[in-house]
Amino acid sequence: MAVGHPAFFSRSAAALIVTAALAGSAHSAPSGETTEDIIGGCNQFIKFARKGRWRQDPGSMRQLGECVGAVRTMLATEIADDAICPTENTKLIDAVIAFSLYVIQNPAYLKVVYVLPLRQALRAAYPCSTIRP
Repeated sequence: MAVGHPAFFSRSAAALIVTAALAGSAHSAPSGETTEDIIGGCNQFIKFARKGRWRQDPGSMRQLGECVGAVRTMLATEIADDAICPTENTKLIDAVIAFSLYVIQNPAYLKVVYVLPLRQALRAAYPCSTIRP
């Protein structure tokens, strides 16, 4: 589903609630909430999207789902807050790739709650201009 699709924005309210709940302290992340806990699923999503096929084992699908859910939630929240400005042609895979590349370039974020590096990655990938039409 494209970012500009109306159904994408209907999830914004729920996304705000989920992101607020996840935006805890970046210093002590419970297991399952760090960047290293979801980045494997993000990388699987990229790999599978390129090959056009999906693995069906529960562990792989859970990790992939966690990544996709986190990225979709952050996209909705940041768009709603006018903090990022992706084009209407931006696809979910584009945002996942932006996050993965950001983590590769900033490995110190592997041990912190993924919300911070994900937000920074999307803001870097889809900046809004200072002049609005």
